[in-house]
Amino acid sequence: MKAKIVLEDGKVFEGRALGCFGECYGEMVFNTSMTGYQEIITDPSYKGQIVVMTYPLIGNYGINDEDSESANPHLEGFVVKELSKTFSNWRAKMGLDEYFSKNNILAVENIDTRALTRHIRLKGAMKAVISTDDLEDKSLLIKVKASKGLIGEDLVQYVSCKERYNWNENGLFKVAVLDCGTKYNILRLLEANNCQVSVFPACSKADQVLSYKPQ
Repeated sequence: MKAKIVLEDGKVFEGRALGCFGECYGEMVFNTSMTGYQEIITDPSYKGQIVVMTYPLIGNYGINDEDSESANPHLEGFVVKELSKTFSNWRAKMGLDEYFSKNNILAVENIDTRALTRHIRLKGAMKAVISTDDLEDKSLLIKVKASKGLIGEDLVQYVSCKERYNWNENGLFKVAVLDCGTKYNILRLLEANNCQVSVFPACSKADQVLSYKPQ
C-alpha cells in the first residue's frame, strides 16, 4: 500500500507501507547503525519519534526474544530504504514486518533514506506524519503543522513501569532504579556487576524508594 511522509517544512517522500496502516505523527530523527534495529525499536528514548535508518537493508536477522531494550516498542514510526523479505538467524522468532503488524507500528520502505537523513541533518529534527489514508500533500502538511510535537510533552509517563518490579534478587549491592525510560541493558549491566536490582516507577515517592533500603 502506498504511503507518504510529509515533514513540517513541506518536504514530501513517497514509499510503501509496512506493518499497520493509518497515520502516525512524531519528530523525525535518524539512526546510522548498521545493526541493532530491534534495540532501537524498543528503546524508550525514541518515544514520540519516527526513526529513519540510514543503512540500506534492515531486517535481515529478524526479531528475537533476547535483544529488546524494554517490554514493548516505543517509537511512533519507522522508515527504511528496503526491508529484507527473508531473515536468517538461529534466535529469530519472526520477521520485522510481522513484528510491526503485531505491535501496530506504521513503517515505510522504498524511501531514499540518505536524502531524508541529509534533509533533517541540515534543517534539524522536525515534526512529521506518515499516512496511508490521506495522500494529499497539502492536507498532510496542515495536519503535521497542527500536531503537538514534543515540546513540553511529559513522555516519561508513557515509558515508565506502572508498578515496582525486581529485575534480580541476588547480588552484593542493593540498587534502586528509578524508571524514567531505562533500557534493559542498564539493568543487565547492574546485574553483571553483582547488584540486586529493583525498578521503581518514575512517580515513586522518596519514602517508597528508601523503604527498599538501597545502598
